[in-house]
Amino acid sequence: MSTEPILWIFKIIWTYLDKILSFVSISWWTEISTMTPLMRWVLIQIGLIIIIVLSIKFFRKTKFWIWFSLIFEYMYEFFEEILGKAQKEVFKVYVVSLFFIILFSNLLSYILDLVRVMFTDIEALPQFIVIPTTNFNFNLALALVSIIIMLYVQFRRAGFIKFILEYIPITGKWILDIERWTMKAIVYYPIKIVVKAFDIAISLFVGLLDIIGIAAKVISLTARLYGNMLAWGILLWLLVTWVNSMFQNLFAADFPVLGPLILYAQGLLVALIQAFVFPLLVAIFIKIAQESE
Repeated sequence: MSTEPILWIFKIIWTYLDKILSFVSISWWTEISTMTPLMRWVLIQIGLIIIIVLSIKFFRKTKFWIWFSLIFEYMYEFFEEILGKAQKEVFKVYVVSLFFIILFSNLLSYILDLVRVMFTDIEALPQFIVIPTTNFNFNLALALVSIIIMLYVQFRRAGFIKFILEYIPITGKWILDIERWTMKAIVYYPIKIVVKAFDIAISLFVGLLDIIGIAAKVISLTARLYGNMLAWGILLWLLVTWVNSMFQNLFAADFPVLGPLILYAQGLLVALIQAFVFPLLVAIFIKIAQESE
């Protein structure tokens, strides 16, 4: 087989390589710039997953992965003490995975906030990179999945009928009751009917409160994580911008961004605490659902 056609094609590609690369890069950047922030985040997450999978495959024995394995094992044992050894392993792994997902996202948010503050000319950075935990929909999805798992645990423990009656107690929860003692039947049964009617009414109200409580859990989990992570970035941006403006007016110089180390340390502490609080609350909810009567 003659190699002349192949060499001819290679020569053309080599001649116009710079134009081809320029076209590909411009088209690629145009496609990304027209995407929604959520889609850009999805692409970034896919890329990160590929990097993590390749890293695990080829760098399994590195110090980073050894430390990661130790931390994962420690967190697994911690949440196992809360959920109990009898609880399914998949729920324990889910809670631990929540911790690392939120932790990595919070740390990425922390780094990007610092970059935005240090390099104020890249204000458009949030348009191209969406941090998961600063996106309300992402936090809502985490909360919904976690509460669905909690309800599944409760459903598996109680069964279908008891689970439905837990939130729609049409037969009552025996909150009110009356003993017959020495009462005659003509007196006891009318009173019994009235008491039972009040018991059903109160039980339905309590069931409604339980349903509202489930919605409140979703809202509290979502709002707590979203508010804390979003507020930190906004607070840091406003504070440093205001202080920098004051420095320029007083000393005609830029404010040393690396100066307020306490503020940066506080932001890092917030990222760590929020990564721990969310799965901790989820683990407690699952534990209560497992042991509730």
